[in-house]
Amino acid sequence: MRILYLHGLMSKPTSVKVEWLKDIGHKVTSPLLDYKKESDKIYQMLQELCIKSDFDLIIGSSMGGFLAWSLSNQYDIPSLLFNPSLAANKIKKPSVISFVNHSILHTVIFGRDDIVVIPSETLEHLKDAKSNFEYTYESNGHRTPFSTFSKHFNALEKNNDREFELYIRSVDFNG
Repeated sequence: MRILYLHGLMSKPTSVKVEWLKDIGHKVTSPLLDYKKESDKIYQMLQELCIKSDFDLIIGSSMGGFLAWSLSNQYDIPSLLFNPSLAANKIKKPSVISFVNHSILHTVIFGRDDIVVIPSETLEHLKDAKSNFEYTYESNGHRTPFSTFSKHFNALEKNNDREFELYIRSVDFNG
C-alpha cells in the first residue's frame, strides 16, 4: 500500500509508527512539516505530492489529521485519523482548500482523555461537514500509543482486504 503519513504539530516525520509501516511492506511517504515557519506553503506542497504519488491511504495525527482530512476529501483517498485537529481552536492551522466529499471514508480514532483536541468538538465538526466517517474511542490522551496505532491500522487493512475479496467474487470476469 502507498501511504502518506502526516505527523502532528510537535512530532517528527520519522517515528516507530512510520518505520513499522515500512517494515511490514508499505511504501510510506512522511514529509517534514514545519507548521510554524511554513504554514502557508504546506498544503500546496502536499497537494503536489498527492498529484504525483497515487496514495492508497492518508494517515494523520492531530494537525497532520487536519491536513489528511482535507487532502482525503480533495483527492478521494481514504484516511485514518488519530485525534485530528478539525474544530476551531487556539492553534493556527495551515490554510487548506475545503472540499465537500460525502463518499470517501474517514476512520477516526479519538483519545478519550484528550485535552488538546477535544473529541466531542471534532465529532461535531465531522457531523456539520456531513463527512462519511466511522469513529471509535481509545483510553489514551492526545498521544496515540503504538499499540493503538497498529491495532487500528491492521483493522483497516483487514477490512480493505475483505472488501476487495467481496468485489472480486462479485465481478463476472467471463463476460
